[in-house]
Amino acid sequence: MKCPLCNSRKGKRKCLITEGSICSLCCGQTRKEATCQGCVFYKDDQPTRKYSDVPSYSTKQMQASAELQGYSDIIESALCEFDHATKLEMKDPDAVRIYELLIDKYYFKDETFQFENDLIEKGFNHILKAMKMDMPDIPEDIRIKVLGVLRFVAKRWNRGGRDYFGIINGFFGNSQKIRIIKP
Repeated sequence: MKCPLCNSRKGKRKCLITEGSICSLCCGQTRKEATCQGCVFYKDDQPTRKYSDVPSYSTKQMQASAELQGYSDIIESALCEFDHATKLEMKDPDAVRIYELLIDKYYFKDETFQFENDLIEKGFNHILKAMKMDMPDIPEDIRIKVLGVLRFVAKRWNRGGRDYFGIINGFFGNSQKIRIIKP
């Protein structure tokens, strides 16, 4: 069956507009947010951020500096604190996303955020509050580089489960720093 828009190529994509199948070229040329929202072929025009290009410390630099480890401890212990408050509901992708949102705030200078769910929003706000309280005078470039390496490590351990949380909860789980809070 030929594409009903161009009438020259085979229609292989189910289309919401034509209620039939159209070719990939016509699909790309006629795609609009208002009519194609919900289609598997529709992609938002928002540019994709390359978080791997954000400045960060290496894991070796982090291991060699007690000061940098202290900053990462503040952030990771706040993440563990929130994880315990949610009765260990969080998964590794949640941690990665929270780190990305913090990078959005400090590196990309975003002022508004799109949260995938309530858990991510509350986790983001909890860590942000801990950073403001425990790291108020840390230079912006150091804060960004610490967040960059934490995202890298969380992403490296992310297998969709709780591997990263297993590591940080093992380190901070019984710590005096953990205060159970309501999410």
